[in-house]
This record gives sequence, C-alpha cells and structure tokens, in this order.
Amino acid sequence: MTSERPLSKKKITQQTISISPDLKDKIERYVSEFNEKNPNDKRYKSISAFYNYVMEKSMECFEKGKTLDDFKAYVDGEIKSIFDKISFNALIPYYETAIRTNRYTHPFFEKNPFFYMTLRRLYLARMDPYDITSIKTIFSRVRNYILSNNLTKEFNLDLFTGKSPKDLTGVFEFTGLFKNLTFENCKYNAALLGLLGVRITNFVYSDKDNYCRFDLKATDLFFRKDLVKQERVKLMVHNISYFINYNRMIEDKNYYLWMKMADDKQVILTFNNEETKKDWVNLIENEIKKFGDLEDLHLNLLRLFEKLHWIEIESEKDLSFQVKLLETRFSHEREYLFEVLSRISKISQMNGKSYLKKH
Repeated sequence: MTSERPLSKKKITQQTISISPDLKDKIERYVSEFNEKNPNDKRYKSISAFYNYVMEKSMECFEKGKTLDDFKAYVDGEIKSIFDKISFNALIPYYETAIRTNRYTHPFFEKNPFFYMTLRRLYLARMDPYDITSIKTIFSRVRNYILSNNLTKEFNLDLFTGKSPKDLTGVFEFTGLFKNLTFENCKYNAALLGLLGVRITNFVYSDKDNYCRFDLKATDLFFRKDLVKQERVKLMVHNISYFINYNRMIEDKNYYLWMKMADDKQVILTFNNEETKKDWVNLIENEIKKFGDLEDLHLNLLRLFEKLHWIEIESEKDLSFQVKLLETRFSHEREYLFEVLSRISKISQMNGKSYLKKH
C-alpha cells in the first residue's frame, strides 16, 4: 500500500508499506465510517490523510518518551468520559484517611443507583455475554482506564468456557496501592459483578498486600438483558458478604463493630464506673455549651442521650421524649439521666412521655 502526506505543507513523498488484507479492510471501514460522521474532518478525507495523521501523532508521542508498549495501555476517550461522570479527582492521602471509617458500610444499590446503572449500561452496550472475545475487549478498555488512575497496580480477568457458552467461569485479581482505597475498590467490584449476574464462588483477600482474588461463575442473570432488580441485588449482597461480615469486623478495629451496633436501638451503651460516665457526659455537655448555640442546649443534650439509646426523642419542637431504660435493670442510668437534664430544665411527664421546659 502507498501512503502520501496530503495534510502536510512539507514536500510530499511516497512510502510503500505492506499490511494484511484484514487490517487493510479494517482501516478502510474505519475511515469510511468516520468520514460519513464527520465529513468536514480532513483526517478522514482519504486513507492517505488518515495514515499521515496517525503516523505524525504517533511520532510525536515517541519523541516525548512513549514506546510501542504504551499503546496497550491507551485510555480511550469514550471509556474516560463515562468514568468521568461517576468519579472525581482527590488528594490520595486525604481520601485514603477519610474513607477509613467507611470500611464496613454497605454499598447498597438503592444508595448508588446512578453509579451502578451507568456501569451496567457501559458493559451491556459493548459486550455479548455469549462471546468471550467481546467480554475481554470491554474489560481491557476499562482496565486501561483503571490502571491510569495511580491507585491500582494490577487489574486482571481470566475467563474460561465449558461445553456451553453459559458454562463461563473466571478469576478476577486486583492489587491496589493504598489499604483503604483497595478495600473500597474490591468491595464495589464485588457488588458490580453481582449486578452484572456474576457470582463469587471463592475469595482471597490480603490487607497486607492490598490484594484480592475472586473465583467467578456466570449465572443465568449474566445472559439476561432485563434488570430483574431483586435477583441481582441478592447476588450483590452475596458477593459483598465476603467483605462485610462480623468475622472480619471482629478481627479488625473495635470501632467498626461499635459503629454497626450503634444503629441497633436495642443496644444500650453503659459505663464501667460512675467516674467514667460523669467524665464523658460532662465533657460532651461542656462542649455543647462552648461550641453550640444556647438555644439548642436542651435539644442537643437530649440528642446525646438518644445516641446512647437511653431515650427516644418524640418531638424536637416540644422537647418530648420517652425513656428506654428499664427501671429494673438500669436504675442508676435513669437516675443519672434525670439528674443531668434537671440541671438545665424542669421535667414534666404526661401520657408516658417526658418533657423538658426551658428556663
């Protein structure tokens, strides 16, 4: 094939190159398609114009230190634009610390529908679940983007087929560079695989190495285009359970378990001794007075005891509440509760409720 340089103002020269018939057909189809879409774009006016532009830009990349191997890691504009809608730039050390307490927060579908549905559309529109080559192609495009974000060391997927196209299994491996970000990435990848209809059948995770490995099996959901939301959500929950479970929390920092228990209003926080109880309550009360508005003092003290699960606020406007402490089991806590509240307010009772009255 002969290439020319019609876009350059320099002297036009000819150079003969040899390419396979398949590649020649691909190039011709590509140029023809984009010439139809962009008739005023000179880069697609002819095969020669296309070759000239591609070669010039490639040489510019090489002159800046790029190599042929860098083409394998090329992040295409389409994938980048999709991920730009659901991601943002952040200072890594800051964000790594900020998400530490988010470790065992469940990435529910209902809390992140736009995120999950955007990624589902990305895969569904670009792959045929019965064609392993198309799956590998879209994964490769996503992989190039993921590896460009300076958070990920390895992002690999190996696929295996059986007698039937539906006998699809695989192994997914992820290695990150930061502990908390790796955990979040692995957790959300597990959830996304469930949404796509893929079940995790075995699991390896190493905090030390920032590494996870999933053994995967495609379910019938993987080959269906309809949402079947409840079934997919169940699969997401199954996959996420490898990360979010009480065995893992027990082996981790104390506050992760305490955070879960704080959501259960049947759990009541008590103190080991009177001095500790007074120290904590006095500290919090003093800082409410120091940093809060005096107008909110009564309500914020009620909120303190509600967070200990000692009371339940009925009306913030009326400052009414119900005491949740059983008299037979928590008599000392009840006594101390009313002692503290009495320091700032008169307490009245009516119809099983208690009320604070501002002085």
